Amino acid sequence: MQDEKWEALKEELNRKFKVEDSHLEDLIVETADGPIKQGKVEVLIFPTPLGKIKLTRESKPVVLDKKVFYSHQQGKSARTEYKFSETEFSHKIKAYKWDPDASVGAGDDNDEWKEIDAGNFGS
Repeated sequence: MQDEKWEALKEELNRKFKVEDSHLEDLIVETADGPIKQGKVEVLIFPTPLGKIKLTRESKPVVLDKKVFYSHQQGKSARTEYKFSETEFSHKIKAYKWDPDASVGAGDDNDEWKEIDAGNFGS
């Protein structure tokens, strides 16, 4: 989704619903060298007649090149290096619905949000 359309969607959600929370998070990815920041996630949480909804928009740099370095020595594994664009980004939007039943007795905070299947949007 283009930046202009995302901003228009945010304005429409602010107009129709009261956005309870809007914040940015770092997108952390585990690599062989340890965790690295590989993008950002914009989060919107708002109530609807269907219940509380969370929209996330992941923004990651586009992969320009992928190099695989193989090792023919016993006990060593292959290593993969990626080259990322500094100007181009790919965006992915996900929707989640609050599930109050899942949060009862659960220790993990992420258990109460259930991802909405994109195939259900058309029906």
